[in-house]
Amino acid sequence: MSRPARWARRRPVAAVLALTALALLLRLVALGDRTMHWDEARVAYWTLRYVRGAGFVYRPVIHGPFVPITVAPLFRHLGPTAFAARLPVAILGGLAPLSALLFRRPNISTPNTLDIGLDDAETVALAALLAVTPSLVYYSRFMRSDVPLAVFALVALGFAVRALATGRRRHVVAAGLFVGLAIPTKENVLLYAVCAVGTAAVAVCWPAVIPLLPWRAESEPRAAATAAFRDSLGRARAAVSRHLLAVPLALLVALLPVVFFLAPRGPAGDPTLGAALAGEAGWLALIERATVGTWETFASSLWAGSRGHSYPIYAGKLLGYLLVGALPVVVGAGVAFVRELRSPSRPLVVPLFAWGAAAMLGYPLATDIPAPWISLHIAFPLFVPAAVGWVAIVRERAWDVALPDSETLPDSETRRRYARYALAGLVVLSAVQVPLVLAASSITPPLYVNVLAQSAQPPDDLSPMQATVDDSLDDGGVLFYGEAYYLPNETVDDDPPTAGEQWLGWWLGRLPMAWYVERAGAESSYARDAEALRDRESIPPVVFAAPGETEEAASVLDERGYERTRYELGLYHEQAVVVFVDESRLDGVTDRSVHS
Repeated sequence: MSRPARWARRRPVAAVLALTALALLLRLVALGDRTMHWDEARVAYWTLRYVRGAGFVYRPVIHGPFVPITVAPLFRHLGPTAFAARLPVAILGGLAPLSALLFRRPNISTPNTLDIGLDDAETVALAALLAVTPSLVYYSRFMRSDVPLAVFALVALGFAVRALATGRRRHVVAAGLFVGLAIPTKENVLLYAVCAVGTAAVAVCWPAVIPLLPWRAESEPRAAATAAFRDSLGRARAAVSRHLLAVPLALLVALLPVVFFLAPRGPAGDPTLGAALAGEAGWLALIERATVGTWETFASSLWAGSRGHSYPIYAGKLLGYLLVGALPVVVGAGVAFVRELRSPSRPLVVPLFAWGAAAMLGYPLATDIPAPWISLHIAFPLFVPAAVGWVAIVRERAWDVALPDSETLPDSETRRRYARYALAGLVVLSAVQVPLVLAASSITPPLYVNVLAQSAQPPDDLSPMQATVDDSLDDGGVLFYGEAYYLPNETVDDDPPTAGEQWLGWWLGRLPMAWYVERAGAESSYARDAEALRDRESIPPVVFAAPGETEEAASVLDERGYERTRYELGLYHEQAVVVFVDESRLDGVTDRSVHS
């Protein structure tokens, strides 16, 4: 092993801290430079409405309230910027490598505990994967709830492992706290819960499968499997008995962040958190509203509806995003899984690998779009097995973990030789891919080479548009023109939509411009056609029009001295907007270089 690797093995805590510093650096440098994605703009829009007194209540259209509520004080103190919007997620993603220490094997062994931790080298490898995996880095620089959910779930899992490895009940309570923090992040926390139960079942049953493997050559495999299952079940019962007393307290602790984040705030709901704190509302009613009320809201939302898409297409896209954004994780987890089949030694590997496999099979059914961020939830359970696999690759000859020894497999030596070549190629590809994907996604601007960007990411720099909107504040604000930007009225979007409200689809077409208008505090108005535009007494200095309706608007605006600029709003030229600006009516203080 190289000198840095030996140093990391001797001083794992220092190595994890250094990797955490690297992770924070990768996530915080130039955090606000990328143009706001449509989803970021949507969440930031209603977060800013909340900051300005509109109140806040859980609405599935912007997922859980954790991100908006943590971003709100930053908007108050730092201003409504892309940097402030992304900062909480970036910090959580940057601190993720610290969770590796929770999986580290304790130095002492006590009765009724399980040997399920990682050694020092595997702990450092886990921290390294959490620090530099491209998809995790990119979506840590994004105002989305996916990274907080994955990080909180990983920390909760780490505390659960710590509880089993040390026998200390306080770790069960800590796990409960982070489960409570995960719940108000995003709705697919429900899938995490289902997978966690399945993983526990695999952990109990896996020892019984080992004697049945064909290369184990057990004299009486069925009897050995039965005995192994009984032993495993006994250990599980002992662990449950030891930690059962801590479960009620863990549930109570989990309830605290659930109520804090999911309770309504301001005039948006009843009862509200402020009313309960002031003694004007009962806490039981507030708890019911935050729990039962939240479930009812979710159950009636589009996220709980059926899916009618093509499973093979969605599965293929998600697998592609997983391989592009987290190839080292997939390779390491695969090596660890095959190694575990050959020589079982790490009880965490197979259950967590099974979680990842179930997620890969299940998310194409559950998701409404095959977005790149979904791959984070598939990769999440594979990080720990991947750390085991990469340390095995470094410590042992790679071909020794490629295939299990077996005389029952035909042409075994040929299979092993090709497995060596394939594994060597994957190791080299993983080492090369990480810096390339990081450079193409998180370091350079989001150009068309950014394979991790979703199609609603504007490739153009929209800062000139933002400047014109800011400058329009004192002279009528902005106007949305044409059918593409229709709304029943300009106040319908004061609050996020409730179930049954149909204006959301129209309003989404105004993104991300709606965010820039709200950020500036500018007025917005609407004209449906050229006649309505011509009949207005005064036209605002900034007019947004869809490309297909540009010429109609130009028939009125060109003769009044407006100049037009086209901005691409989606990758691959899927969406665009044409901005008409009357420069003579803007103060011209802000630099607005033209981007045609």
